[in-house]
Amino acid sequence: MRPLLFVVFISLLMCVFTHGKKGNVLVLIGDDAGFETAIYNNSVCQTPGLNYLARRSIIFENAFTSVSSCSPSRSAILSGLPQHQNGMYGLHNTVHHFNSFTELKSLPLILQKAGIKTGIVGKKNVGPEAVYPFDFEVTEEQMSINQIARNITLMKDKASEFLSKIKSE
Repeated sequence: MRPLLFVVFISLLMCVFTHGKKGNVLVLIGDDAGFETAIYNNSVCQTPGLNYLARRSIIFENAFTSVSSCSPSRSAILSGLPQHQNGMYGLHNTVHHFNSFTELKSLPLILQKAGIKTGIVGKKNVGPEAVYPFDFEVTEEQMSINQIARNITLMKDKASEFLSKIKSE
């Protein structure tokens, strides 16, 4: 049986290649984010930008992970396969330096080969680079994690830079 993420992965690809037109896919992954937004009926936290995106998007109300760890979870989202199938058994960063299998076909790799620009801003924590190639990267690998992954204004500016860059191409 295919994992749920595989279904999500294929759904994203179908959105991109519908009717021979290149579309746009935006994947937002929030570290330690739960149901703290208005999208999930939280009336305390005001999230007008996310609400705007949500009205035009698919919202997942049930999602599962096979591990609650940064790198393996990210690799599952980006590959459509759980960590025991994609090879990212542990954390990619620092002394651990786990990597996915080199023959893995990830979402950014598939999109890039199809001529679709990909970008990542914030935490990446997956590897090797050849498996997860993004055309635009501003991550903790180039900057301090406190500078990029914990600074919402800088993340917004860098995401805007990426979107402006691809719009002008």
